[in-house]
Amino acid sequence: MTIFVTGSTGFLGGHLVKSLINRDEEVVTFSRSPVLFPPYSTEHYCCNLSASKIDGINYGMFARACEKHKPDTIFHLAGNPLSRLNEKKPHDIILDNVVSTQKILHYAPKGCRIILASTAIVYGDWLYEEGWEDTPYYELDKTDPTSVYGMTKRAAESLVSIYTSMGRIEGASLRFCATVGPSLTHGVVRDFIVKLHSSSPYLDVLGDEPGSKKPYCHINDAIEAFILLSKSDVVGEFNVLPNNAITIKDVAAAVMEGCNIQKPINWLGEGANWKGDNKIINVSNEKLKSVGWKPKFPDSYDAIVDIVKRIVQ
Repeated sequence: MTIFVTGSTGFLGGHLVKSLINRDEEVVTFSRSPVLFPPYSTEHYCCNLSASKIDGINYGMFARACEKHKPDTIFHLAGNPLSRLNEKKPHDIILDNVVSTQKILHYAPKGCRIILASTAIVYGDWLYEEGWEDTPYYELDKTDPTSVYGMTKRAAESLVSIYTSMGRIEGASLRFCATVGPSLTHGVVRDFIVKLHSSSPYLDVLGDEPGSKKPYCHINDAIEAFILLSKSDVVGEFNVLPNNAITIKDVAAAVMEGCNIQKPINWLGEGANWKGDNKIINVSNEKLKSVGWKPKFPDSYDAIVDIVKRIVQ
């Protein structure tokens, strides 16, 4: 069995590739960046999957790779993760997240299993605006994203669903939250680690106390969700999150515990936040559990403490 992984040099992609190789899978990888010494078992393609020029070298590379390797499974993790608008290149996020997904679905072998990495922010804020802050979103709930990034991921999910309904592929979209792992390069957890090790006597935090409330998934649990869905025949959307969401105040406490450094928090106020951010993300993971997912870190706080300890060791 041959497995494709797009976005193989990213945070999720790198961990997934290592896990697949450790399972002795035949893995073919794709990324925009060249990889000098890839730990890959088969082949690596350096190409831009969002390229739209039909006669360009990037456009046909994925189609030729599908013809050559005939993948049974494709993990599509490549994409643009920016939630804020980039005014210098406003259309790139559409190309990166929607056009690339349609290209992969179109050229994938018939019957191929495709797992899309999506996001829980596709739900938006509508439930909480109606006063139901303690009610989680379920996969059958409506989606109403508040950012362009969320919209593009929801569009990509719809493409996966359409190609599945047409019998071209078997597709599943995994809706992730903030995922934490040893190789974190950005995000609130990494930011707090850097600030705690700085000379500042305070930990500067965006927003008002206690801050936004969101779930944080351990990287090992996220990878197990990918593997589980790839070996299953279920289709549709699945939330990949721990059992609870925690506030930024709790995140700060978890990072301080992991670093063994304590600092008073300096709240910077809501004016420091950006438009389109989802202040509350509360999502059910019962559907994924029903097909066999068993997170080893079901509590967001514990997931953060474990990862921070691994980072600072």
